[in-house]
Amino acid sequence: MVLVRAFGWLLLAMALAAVVHDALAWWSDGALRLLTLAGLWTRIDLGSLASFQAGIEHSVDPAVWNWVVRPILAIPAVLAFIVLGLICLWLGQRPAGGRASTSYVTGSRPPRKRRGRIGL
Repeated sequence: MVLVRAFGWLLLAMALAAVVHDALAWWSDGALRLLTLAGLWTRIDLGSLASFQAGIEHSVDPAVWNWVVRPILAIPAVLAFIVLGLICLWLGQRPAGGRASTSYVTGSRPPRKRRGRIGL
């Protein structure tokens, strides 16, 4: 659960970076254009997006690219990162009992047993 929460915080940090990018672009251009997931992907690596598109159209079906993948990539990056980050934080929250279950993965420890005070 710790990894899911950490991934959620990472996604929210990426949303903040996308907000800063959009705000700086708005300030310099004078027009508000939100960065989409496809735009972000092309800024990171244009070749991989083109090969992904070619692979989907060749292996699966061109309709999958046009009706499924392209609308998903048209979502603003800010919105996608915020929604996915909040979902990860919600999924990674602790159980309702208050204490997390003890396991190696979550890293929580069992409660310490207190020793009684020795009366003087």
